[in-house]
Amino acid sequence: MDLDAVKVLLESQERTFRSALELVVEQWKERIRLAEGKMTDLTKSLEFSQAEILDLKNNEKVLQKLNKEKQVAVEELQSRVAELNHQLNYQEDYTRRNNLRISGLKEQPIGETWEQTAVNVSKILEDKLQLPSVNLERAHRVGPAAAAASSHPRAVVVRFRNFSDREAAIRNASKLKGTGIYINEDLCPASLKIKKKQFLLMKKAREDGKIAFFRHTRLIIRERIDQRSSSSVPAADSPHVGAGFSGWVAHGDSTVRPPDGTERVSSETTGDRRVSGDSTGCQQRVLRDRKKT
Repeated sequence: MDLDAVKVLLESQERTFRSALELVVEQWKERIRLAEGKMTDLTKSLEFSQAEILDLKNNEKVLQKLNKEKQVAVEELQSRVAELNHQLNYQEDYTRRNNLRISGLKEQPIGETWEQTAVNVSKILEDKLQLPSVNLERAHRVGPAAAAASSHPRAVVVRFRNFSDREAAIRNASKLKGTGIYINEDLCPASLKIKKKQFLLMKKAREDGKIAFFRHTRLIIRERIDQRSSSSVPAADSPHVGAGFSGWVAHGDSTVRPPDGTERVSSETTGDRRVSGDSTGCQQRVLRDRKKT
């Protein structure tokens, strides 16, 4: 084979190799273009997702702010409702300031009328408490009539025409000791519930020798003052309930349970005249009148 034939063969092989190489390069270029397109789509999708995430974060911040504002508004409304409920309970208690609740008073098993109930209450006030001239506005039983046939008579709500008569009945209520009859303040159910939650704390304070009493529904606990130095003169800070509320004393008194199932505060300490009654319907109060020695 001569030199010209070799040259022609090499040129032919070179052309074939270039064609193959160009085909491969074009294939790779096409693949690169496809990859670049996919990368572009992924980039746009990622940017869109990031924008959505940013929007969600912004919306979350707005929602959190709105939630905090609503929570503050709800708390304000709850506080306002609680305040209004407290005012309503106080007003209801105030409308009952001339009332007393008497438990343990015998009841006719069938058809006791209001007039008969008032007569029975007047007899108790006159015979037991030595209050013959007390004027009653009304006296009626409370609770379902079916309870009249049970062993425990229904309580009686008594409304006095004069607040002074009501106070006189409280001052003389200690004379009912041993009769099974108890005189209490007539408070609304919400006030009784608030006081009932504090009975154990009051009892514990009394067991520790402290003075514990209620001002309306608020429990007051004080250290005991030496009775030898204060037996003749009442303490200057003796509790008096404002707006017509009054209650019973709590000088280390023992707590017993009367037949009607409610807690009753009884007192045996010397020097003070105390009121016997159940503490579910009364406030603790220091009476100013002390026995003369």
